[in-house]
Amino acid sequence: MRFVLALRHDIPERLDAFREGLKKVGHEEGNEGDLFIAWNRFAINAHKADAVEARGGQVLVVENALWGNGFLGKKWLSISVRFHNTWQPFGGPERWDSLGFELPPFRTSGETVILPQRGIGPVGMRMPQGWAMDAQRRHGGRIRNHPGQREAIPLEDDLANCGHAVTWASGAAVKALMMGIPVTSEMPGWVAEQDNTEKGRLEMFRRLAWSHWTLEEIAAGDPFHR
Repeated sequence: MRFVLALRHDIPERLDAFREGLKKVGHEEGNEGDLFIAWNRFAINAHKADAVEARGGQVLVVENALWGNGFLGKKWLSISVRFHNTWQPFGGPERWDSLGFELPPFRTSGETVILPQRGIGPVGMRMPQGWAMDAQRRHGGRIRNHPGQREAIPLEDDLANCGHAVTWASGAAVKALMMGIPVTSEMPGWVAEQDNTEKGRLEMFRRLAWSHWTLEEIAAGDPFHR
């Protein structure tokens, strides 16, 4: 199978890892192909992804790791089939469990914080316009503006007194769950949707782990074998 990489060319370490891993599982790079690997799925990438799928090819979508690109001191990326932030094929509990990260108990008190997304991605999956203000009206609390490229208070400090987070589908909410903060999510079918029980949260992270890969694993071809 021939693959096309639509990733940022100013991050050669990332490009090299994908090229090496894809070639290890027998794929070849080309200007056109039946495997399209894009950074998110919007604008020109969305049109190209649609065209590849229309002729029977496959699309993989790469994005920042929902649990943080530097989680546990490693370099992570999210790799999803077709669409970022959605439920993915997954294996058993062993991948998450092997990381050895202990989730703290859920907090039982504190302020409500609204955690918006940046608002990019395909229509129907990206955060609706005006969602944050609407969520604030319904849930109360305050809105933490998406940091984007601006300096912001570190999430851990900003959520130090948070006892409930509300999100459409933000990576900040995944980190909140890792801090023991109950999260209400409103994107249907979000990959990190859970029920704020210890069991439900653990099961979610066990699923999520199968869409998160280190650069070393990508270079070895591990996610492409799956």
